[in-house]
Amino acid sequence: MEILSVKGVTESVAQNLRIHIIEGELAPGQKLNEIELAERLGISRPPLREAFRILENAHLIVSIPRKGCYVTEVSIEDCREIYQAREMIECFSVELLQTKGIRDLPEVASALEVTADLPMPTSSDAYEKFDYLKAIADFHISLVESAGNSRLVHCFNAIFSSLARYQSMYTFIPGLMNKSQETHEQILHLIKNGDYGQAKEILRSHIRGFLTLMEDKISNKTQVQTKAHEDLSRVHVR
Repeated sequence: MEILSVKGVTESVAQNLRIHIIEGELAPGQKLNEIELAERLGISRPPLREAFRILENAHLIVSIPRKGCYVTEVSIEDCREIYQAREMIECFSVELLQTKGIRDLPEVASALEVTADLPMPTSSDAYEKFDYLKAIADFHISLVESAGNSRLVHCFNAIFSSLARYQSMYTFIPGLMNKSQETHEQILHLIKNGDYGQAKEILRSHIRGFLTLMEDKISNKTQVQTKAHEDLSRVHVR
């Protein structure tokens, strides 16, 4: 983590930590050491605590009295809640587009142009990986913004950090984003042709498909961790 400038220090620190949490460099359940982080980032502790509050509001960390701040755990239940909220927001956005008769979505089209030939990051740099993830997500962000409902956009932004955290678990699977790109293009094409109903159903299926993928990944990871703990317990017993 690099030393940050004084200007906008709280927001900069919050974004710095947010990216490292999303990309898993600050792991689920990890305690955030105030003194260590303040020294590493070259800041005082008050703005760091303000950054912690921002991240807690985004459900990325949790503050436990007399113990400190910890990165929140990932779970199937949390993932389901986020993806259910995402489905409601995005599908309702398509309904609003239909109600308003909006077919031309230049911002959505621009987002797809960016990701059409976007190379997957080859380094482990958290910022590079986050930029790639954000570019992929811009299709969905632009779709919601195009519906012209500021409250809906606010709701989507409120879950974006938590959503991105789960998305980072599968975004870098080779070939998966190519298929996602094709689905995004299909949704845009259907909306342009006024087939909002079919666009909404494909969007719904798209979101639920990734939810199923995440449930499997989290379940498999939990099983591996449980077995490791059991093996460790047997070693201690012996």
